Amino acid sequence: MRVSKNQVTLLSATVAALFAASANAQVVLPSSSPTVVAVNGLIFARELAAGTVLVGPITVNTILGIGMAATQDRYIKVTLANAVFNTGVVPANLTNVTAAFGGTNIAFGGQAGTNSVIFQVTANAGGNTINDGLWFNMTTGVNIASTAANATVTYEVYEFLTQAQANTPVLYARTGTLAGFAPAVALTSAVLQTTTATAASSFTTMAGGTGINAGTGGLRTNISSVILTIPALVANGACGVAPCLANSTAATIANIVNVASTGNVLNFTGDFTAAASAASINTAANGTAEAASAITATTATLPLLTNSAAATVTTRYTVNGTTPLPVSSYTTTGTFVANAGYVLATLSAGTTGSIGRDGVQLDSPWVTATPNFNSRFFITQTTPATIPFTVTVRNAAGLVTGGPAGGTLASNRQNLITLASLLPADTTAFPGPYQVTFNIAATITAVQGAYALTSPNGSVAIQNLYTLAAQ
Repeated sequence: MRVSKNQVTLLSATVAALFAASANAQVVLPSSSPTVVAVNGLIFARELAAGTVLVGPITVNTILGIGMAATQDRYIKVTLANAVFNTGVVPANLTNVTAAFGGTNIAFGGQAGTNSVIFQVTANAGGNTINDGLWFNMTTGVNIASTAANATVTYEVYEFLTQAQANTPVLYARTGTLAGFAPAVALTSAVLQTTTATAASSFTTMAGGTGINAGTGGLRTNISSVILTIPALVANGACGVAPCLANSTAATIANIVNVASTGNVLNFTGDFTAAASAASINTAANGTAEAASAITATTATLPLLTNSAAATVTTRYTVNGTTPLPVSSYTTTGTFVANAGYVLATLSAGTTGSIGRDGVQLDSPWVTATPNFNSRFFITQTTPATIPFTVTVRNAAGLVTGGPAGGTLASNRQNLITLASLLPADTTAFPGPYQVTFNIAATITAVQGAYALTSPNGSVAIQNLYTLAAQ
């Protein structure tokens, strides 16, 4: 892929005006300081494939940097990092625009595909000064080796050829940026989708939040709303030709992503154990049905149809209405087909949705089922309706299974629930002590609970159940 015509310039502060008219981009290399200050450096898409040609002319503007007596020889070395010469360098590529050299020759390197060249320059009869302005013109451009780092150019002056080959000792050196790279496409979350599973349905359906789909009986919600965008870039440089990014609007998604490809896929991570079927993920994008999804307990994949990647894609999740929805967040990534000359890594939009639960969660301390001790929970609810609850029992090894999943609390009274009623008949596989969590379909102001332990001698120890939301 060839990116046409760009010019990158390295200037000394003392000769900036000399080159200003010819420069589309500049890197100022002050003669009094080794600091390199980039000004209007060209930025290209990081998605460019290795080997992309930045078409010339690309001109490095600098000063000679060292005085030369009449007919004296010096060796000027130009080294590219993360780039190589597109074609072989010739002596005419180096020009002293202030006071022409008496002679210029290639002393070493400069072949096509290499990244450095050493010129032997001979001072003219009157000599050359520190501030002579030099142009090194890469007329056919450079090949980018990688977009993982900036492509830079280093200008150095040496007394002898052997020193230039050994890179020491250097008489004068400056480095500047030929091209920078930044992501030109990103997958971002348009609106975070939040949904609440309701305790009134034992958390099998949803009500409330931004993601609920009206008219679905609480069985469908959005878990993602994403869009392909161009990341915000600092206005930087002038190019006018994609994939050079002069600013955040200089490139379009279609330059890089094949938005019409059916190979574009969204991937989701979260808890899908309540899915209605293996094809419970679809999207409302562009008013067209999407290909069938594939779902496991923790992941889902959705192939996108033609042009779906060109607009906001809102992804919907349908649940079965019988399995309690666990609290879960959902992340979205995308794999997209790149156009020729580009390489696209997996794009991540981060967390795009979540499903929570309403009601009150009451948690017990560690409790015991020791013989002859009586462990009981007293839960008071002050509403006029019967309220469902779900219960989770844990021991030191994790979840305890085999007991009831929940029940109901009678209206406007204190309800007694024994620990024994929450455990399996045989607790050999699940020895205590235990911790119990009640999820109750009521507000925090309408429910309170306590744990009471009665010893064989009749003494009673009482401890309030605690509510995380109230801590």
